[in-house]
Amino acid sequence: MSRYLTLIPYLAAQKILKTSARPEIKVKTVLVTNSPGHVSHEPVFSRLTIPVCAVSQRDGYAVTASDSYAATEAEPVEITSFSKVHTGSPVPEGYDAVIMHEDVRLDDPGRIMIIRPARPGQNIQKAGSEVKTGSMVIPAGHLISPADVGAMIGYGITSVQVKNIVAGFIPTGDELKEPCTAPGPGEVIASNCEMLAAFLDQAGVESVIYPIVPDDPVQLRNAVELAVRECSFVIISGGSSTGNRDHTERVLSEMGTVLYHGVAMRPGKSTLAAVVDDIPVFGLPGTPAGALAVLRELVIPWLSDTGWPVPVQHTIQVTLADSVPSELGTDDFILLSVGNVHGGYKAMMLPRGGGQMSAVRSDAVLHIGRGSEGMKMGKECLVRLTRTYPHPDNTYLFNGLYDPILDVLDQFLRKKQQRFFCRTASHEATLLSVRHKNTHGGVIIRRGNGGHGRMQQDYSLLEGRAYAITIAEKEYILAAKTTIEPGPGKKFTCPGLSDNSQLRQMMDYYLQKTGVNPAEIMVIDGYNTEQEIIQGLLEDKIDFGPCSASLAFDYDLQGPVIGCDSIDLVIREEDMESEQVRNLVQLLESDEWRSEAWVIPGYNLERSGHVFLLST
Repeated sequence: MSRYLTLIPYLAAQKILKTSARPEIKVKTVLVTNSPGHVSHEPVFSRLTIPVCAVSQRDGYAVTASDSYAATEAEPVEITSFSKVHTGSPVPEGYDAVIMHEDVRLDDPGRIMIIRPARPGQNIQKAGSEVKTGSMVIPAGHLISPADVGAMIGYGITSVQVKNIVAGFIPTGDELKEPCTAPGPGEVIASNCEMLAAFLDQAGVESVIYPIVPDDPVQLRNAVELAVRECSFVIISGGSSTGNRDHTERVLSEMGTVLYHGVAMRPGKSTLAAVVDDIPVFGLPGTPAGALAVLRELVIPWLSDTGWPVPVQHTIQVTLADSVPSELGTDDFILLSVGNVHGGYKAMMLPRGGGQMSAVRSDAVLHIGRGSEGMKMGKECLVRLTRTYPHPDNTYLFNGLYDPILDVLDQFLRKKQQRFFCRTASHEATLLSVRHKNTHGGVIIRRGNGGHGRMQQDYSLLEGRAYAITIAEKEYILAAKTTIEPGPGKKFTCPGLSDNSQLRQMMDYYLQKTGVNPAEIMVIDGYNTEQEIIQGLLEDKIDFGPCSASLAFDYDLQGPVIGCDSIDLVIREEDMESEQVRNLVQLLESDEWRSEAWVIPGYNLERSGHVFLLST
């Protein structure tokens, strides 16, 4: 087997699948109440005649039409032979019309005066006029809707035969562990098949997930033999490349015909397709991003081409908030997050190597064709929405530094059917995105240097006036396992940190403020991060050290507050009066937000919603 793939164009792969592979259509019987979204396998016929007899279509009186021909408002006709009826009630034998209450004067219970003539059949639905026993209700190949359910139940039908496609999934890899088990070093929980099965479920495709197969060609062959006997098509997750442990291509070539191996698409180029015993078999990359891209861009369109009713994805016109590079000769599929930024839809690119979280946080995909080397920032293009709730109209797009309080803010906004998306970016990139007006704003962290002081930061890249809105203040403490009580003869150890370290500055400020004698403190080198400080405290190698209060809480550490960071939103001056920004400020000022954010320890919310001019 070649160590290198021979890549075919993405559109060529689509054409090969359309002309060379079809899923095996199976049949199953389902209750009518469970049939919406299924396709009928055969015609469905009524078991009843509806209505079973002539029924009235109005509230009124059943009469003989000929008795009323001479009736006018000036000279009403008196009728003594009639029967009072209601909408849907049977019309008694001998009567051929129904006169509404409005066209009758009731002088006494035994007679009525008709002021308008009736015609035969007026306001009467004849027996069998809706459907007769044996009449076709829906044809074969009909996509059953909720309205069809009501009709079938009303016509005496309780179950229906529908077409069924079953996808068989074979997870492969020595490194895989079953879901709900803890992975060890070098191990990964098998989740691709569950993700892909959930995706296919939205297209009305059933799935069977087989046990994990190790990187062994014999066991893989056995698994494929079983799957092609039981399923409409098969998807093998992992092992589709050309490495020493990738056996999928060789096994499938021995069992059937390989249609292609390698497609010029990103992600997912190592995908392959084959036919074994007339059953299509797909080999998908083991990476979640590659597997999902191949399913979404090749397998689902193939199902649609074969006539299977897959859901239609909505499209939306957006302006790119970033320049999106692409390789010439490759079809690129870019995950995006889309939001309505002051009247126009903007789309931000998610990291290509973001793992499953990129898919979780995205709500759109952009297809860049093989003839392009990418798209520049500001380019208008059409993208497909992968989810519509919350809608992009209710999505806040931000660039900036990450802090866990942003997840709490997003969760809070979800209760309002809104969404907060922040793509991690450097301080400089954040300010540039604000300047270019590609987002609602940026997220900055104004670093504390002790007490309520702030380290100096440069905001000149904004090139204009901007305001900051405080989300919360993140507190830092001098953490210890027990309370530190300085006294004569006592010696304490603390981490050695660089002089310009934020943690060092906050710790020094506090120690100086509280009058701790430096001679009582022994500095231990080798600690550069909060996590290293935590580890040193837990192992009793140091007595105290600075770290965030939220991190200390996770390890049951305690200590006095020595400083705080301010987590702020940066908004352009001209956008401060927009409805979106005013709504956000009001929410951050609210008691409801403070109640929500108290669930995460180590944050001070007293200044939440505070607005101030950012000095540039």
